[in-house]
Amino acid sequence: MVTMSQKLVSAPSAGLPASVDVAALGYASTLAVLSHFKQLMDSEGHTVDSRRMLADSSYAGDQLALGHTSPAQPLRACAMRVFALLHA
Repeated sequence: MVTMSQKLVSAPSAGLPASVDVAALGYASTLAVLSHFKQLMDSEGHTVDSRRMLADSSYAGDQLALGHTSPAQPLRACAMRVFALLHA
């Protein structure tokens, strides 16, 4: 079984400063970025189930694709960070 900390990538590819130790942040950092993604999606009128994002890769892919094609640049950037964190 792959744990969330094993899925994490480098800090810069996750949109974090290079000085941040992503592995040390672990699951909490993934939840923080995912929570931000959910808030941005909500502001665009899209509901996101955070637990399902972590459990269902097909659902996560659909939501990330929707976020990535948004006209809102912050949402597009956040979608890329979530993708980097979940698909290491």
